[in-house]
Amino acid sequence: MPVITDIEKAANRHLATITPSVSTAYEGVKFNPPDNSMYQRVQYSVQAPEDPTFGTGYHRELIQMQVFVVDVLGKGTAAGLARAELIRDKFKKGTALTEGSIRIHVLSTPQISGSIIASDRLVIPVLVNLTAEVTT
Repeated sequence: MPVITDIEKAANRHLATITPSVSTAYEGVKFNPPDNSMYQRVQYSVQAPEDPTFGTGYHRELIQMQVFVVDVLGKGTAAGLARAELIRDKFKKGTALTEGSIRIHVLSTPQISGSIIASDRLVIPVLVNLTAEVTT
């Protein structure tokens, strides 16, 4: 059962429902960034799973979805921060997603991690902690 892939698929699908939409660079997929407009880049950090019981067949996957809002320099941070807040609201605490038999929960408010300048772009990270309940 491709658990981590299913979790990422559900999170990516949920992210794609945000309006207005922007181009999105997904992990491992070729992407050509737009020259003069905002886009977002998604990556995942998989952490050690939790085993809250001694029995077999159940564990929790802990994955951080990192969405980087990438905007053009020279026009301030307002548009980038507004997009970051849309993402945080879409993945607000209490959000539950399902993929197959896997339940995925957002148990804490996503963190908007300020802004940085990378190369010729403004980047605002949004960190979403996902907890998935897996029964095999």
